[in-house]
Amino acid sequence: KFINGGPREHIFFNPKKVRAAIVTCGGLCPGLNVVIRELVMSLHFNYEATEIWGIQWGYKGFYTNTSKNWIKLTPGVVKNIHKLGGTMLGSSRGGFDKDKILDELHARQINQVYIIGGDGTHRGINELIKRAKERGLIISFVGIPKTIDNDIPIIDSSFGFNTACEVAERMIESAHVEATNAQNGVGLVKLMGRYSGFIARNASLASGVVDICLVPELPFELEGPKGLYETIIKRLKEQNYCVVVVAEGAEEGLINPNEKITKHEKRDDSNNLIFDDIGKFLKDAIPKYAKE
Repeated sequence: KFINGGPREHIFFNPKKVRAAIVTCGGLCPGLNVVIRELVMSLHFNYEATEIWGIQWGYKGFYTNTSKNWIKLTPGVVKNIHKLGGTMLGSSRGGFDKDKILDELHARQINQVYIIGGDGTHRGINELIKRAKERGLIISFVGIPKTIDNDIPIIDSSFGFNTACEVAERMIESAHVEATNAQNGVGLVKLMGRYSGFIARNASLASGVVDICLVPELPFELEGPKGLYETIIKRLKEQNYCVVVVAEGAEEGLINPNEKITKHEKRDDSNNLIFDDIGKFLKDAIPKYAKE
């Protein structure tokens, strides 16, 4: 059962004794500065918390170069940051050391930590919570999901998702123009989406010009009479062009084990699987198949 958000009659912390920290981790996402700004404004004006810190450069910023990486945040500091791109705190991947982070939080008497990040970041939050309990530290860790992929269950739309779709739709329109102005033109657009195809799907539907959309959730094959290559050729024969949108993790949907694109498993600093570039693969494979 999930409890609706909103104000409560009783709260755990005495606002006058709240010392809060805010950090952004992982890749960039539209709306990060908006989230930072609203956290500061809400803590200051709604709860009258006066000590709010911003941590620069992700998890490692908690315990490295602390004299510079810990920035005092006030309404005046964050007043206009929502008009800027990226995050005023900077970001990074990796750098997670739970005991070093907790040591610094304990030394500064921080009791609320707001961490904005993706799935790898939230795995780190879980580790911090477990370790804080083991050490008897009274600290609330709040995870704020940052994903333009919209791959978080329960919530309808994660912040940044709509912006990503709007930008993607413009890229698709450009690919459509290129494709329709060439003989047998194929417009190919690769979009973000490691494990989910929401951006690819929504942007394709919004544009109205996409012939084929490949996402991780739906099975497909490259070769064969109903495969991707033959479908593209069929479209070319029918209308002289074809527009293809593919999510970066669409390889997850391949149903033929002999068609795997990624030959060797690789992972990033947050332990996420890194696929080989399906966009580049298809850019080379589609004309090769057509010529043959």
